[in-house]
Amino acid sequence: MPFFLLIGLYIACQVYLFRCARRYIGDKIPDPKRAALLIAAAAGFLIFMFLPLVSMGLYGLVARQPYPWLVRAQIVLFAIWALGSTGSTLVLIGYDFARRAMTRLSRLPTAPDIQRREFLKTGLGTIAAAPFVLSGYGALMERRRFEIEHFEFPLDGLSGALHGSTIVQLTDIHVGPFMPGEELAAYVEAINRLEPDFVALTGDFVAGSRTEVEPCVEALSRLRAKRGIYACLGNHDVYAGIEDEITRRFAENNIRMLRNEAVAHRIGNSSLSVLGIDDLRSGEPDLSRALAAAQAQPGEVRLLLSHRPEIFPAAAASGVEMVLSGHYHGGQVKLGPEAANLSIARLLTPYVDGMYRLPRRSIAKADAKSSMLFVGRGIGITGLPVRINCPPQIAHLTLKKA
Repeated sequence: MPFFLLIGLYIACQVYLFRCARRYIGDKIPDPKRAALLIAAAAGFLIFMFLPLVSMGLYGLVARQPYPWLVRAQIVLFAIWALGSTGSTLVLIGYDFARRAMTRLSRLPTAPDIQRREFLKTGLGTIAAAPFVLSGYGALMERRRFEIEHFEFPLDGLSGALHGSTIVQLTDIHVGPFMPGEELAAYVEAINRLEPDFVALTGDFVAGSRTEVEPCVEALSRLRAKRGIYACLGNHDVYAGIEDEITRRFAENNIRMLRNEAVAHRIGNSSLSVLGIDDLRSGEPDLSRALAAAQAQPGEVRLLLSHRPEIFPAAAASGVEMVLSGHYHGGQVKLGPEAANLSIARLLTPYVDGMYRLPRRSIAKADAKSSMLFVGRGIGITGLPVRINCPPQIAHLTLKKA
């Protein structure tokens, strides 16, 4: 439903812009033939900017086959135009509404101030152009400029053996048209420099094609961690039908895919249980089975990998102290840089980006500890190849005693 609402908003904005362009051309171009030619050119451009939607319809929104380079370039241009034109339309509508309101509220006739009017038009043009600058930056630069962010993961009663253990999370890689293997290799190098105890890969390894498995595995095979590298599947991995293939290829490269399973790690005089489940909607998730596997070798702390974060309340109620998830890309386009800022993803889930805590008193289980969830922004993109106020993220998590 949100997808169709966005498409409807985009179409409405294009109609509004065309009407503005036609009115502007009619006012400024006295020659009817030249005006008609310019209006036709404006209509042709707006029609051209619908073609990427047709391309995505033909090739699939999740790129089930590789996009030709021309289609990729067209989609990037479309992303810049779609976000920029929508933002500009909202600016123009807001200005028009304010102008009409001020005209109605003004009771005394005054002489027109030509200089002031020209100043306002110049300022309006600058503000209306700003969304295009922002969307261009998000499509061409920000989606490639990743950040390494450090977080403390406070846990009740954590032992000295586990205190200070580090986990690096990488999620929503989406190897494909807009995440080539060589770009993923730069993330791998950055992770290796952190020298983590564990690496957690929380799904969506490919955009949607089997051909993307090999470059993904080739890059991730260079990952290094002191104690282990673990993964769970995401919905795009299911869409591509690569569950078994990527599980096997990861195993060949010392990456353990946890599919409703658990592994125990002895650390000093304590232990950490790492659990993983399939995607909540597209896969065959079984938290009970993973918990039973963890119970065979109980750990002091249970860490659950789940692509979607909505498992958090159920996991906390089952005694899981830590959950790592992704899926929502932090919203991908946000009004501001803070994790809580508004984005489309906030219409879909309460768990978009960052750290969440479920205190002990909120968990029905009598002996339960507080439970923590971390939702990573991911490094790839889905839909439009753009990130605004939401750069790609490598999350470096350190376990601390609460």
